[in-house]
Amino acid sequence: MTLTAVIGGKAAPGVTTLSLAMSWAADRPVVVIDADPFGGDVVPGMLPGRADNSSGLLPWLVATRRAGALQAAAQLPSFGVAVSEQVPLTVVAGIQSPSQAGTLTSSWERLATACEHVEGADVVVDLGRAHDGTGWSMLSGADQVVLVVQPTARSVHGAGWVLAQLRARLGDLNRVRLVVNNSGPYTAEEVADALEFESAVRVPADRKAAAMLTEGALFVERSLLRSRLIRACNGLVAQRQAVPA
Repeated sequence: MTLTAVIGGKAAPGVTTLSLAMSWAADRPVVVIDADPFGGDVVPGMLPGRADNSSGLLPWLVATRRAGALQAAAQLPSFGVAVSEQVPLTVVAGIQSPSQAGTLTSSWERLATACEHVEGADVVVDLGRAHDGTGWSMLSGADQVVLVVQPTARSVHGAGWVLAQLRARLGDLNRVRLVVNNSGPYTAEEVADALEFESAVRVPADRKAAAMLTEGALFVERSLLRSRLIRACNGLVAQRQAVPA
């Protein structure tokens, strides 16, 4: 399995949308973890009426409080919701309000270890907008960190602080992938140049598909899978690199 962490800076909407879209676009099993300490959008957006009090990160933390790391990791996907009969995608809902953040932020190390040891599926972690309370320890074992930036001056400026935090925690930015999301006055190439990246992935604004993922809009799976958003996210989930013989 591989672990991909998705994070955004100030004025960079779309972290949850991108986390879900890239997971829908993957051609293999994926478990999405909503780890936004501000309160996630997955339940009202993607899982209205489908997630209950027995699923999600908080019930998992309670149920595995005395379990070892590997046992807790094995149970994590079972606290998610399978969102499709055709696509092997499971979504584990996070906290629903910032008032619950203390429980989540005191468990970052435990959650990070579990995400690194999930078997049989890749893991995508939605960390939300970066700030001091972000689960930075979730990045240490990530095969890839996706930084979401909107092509605006304000968003690019905010991404500079996030990159400084990532560099301090990762040592370098070799695992960081830049994704330019939504519309704005700058091209993906201009954003990449401003942030000193060789390239960036451009994800188009697709309000209809995004609304299915994060706004609770009428969900039509066939339409979602054919959307420009999902097609643009193909291949964004980290791939395990082959080890030379």
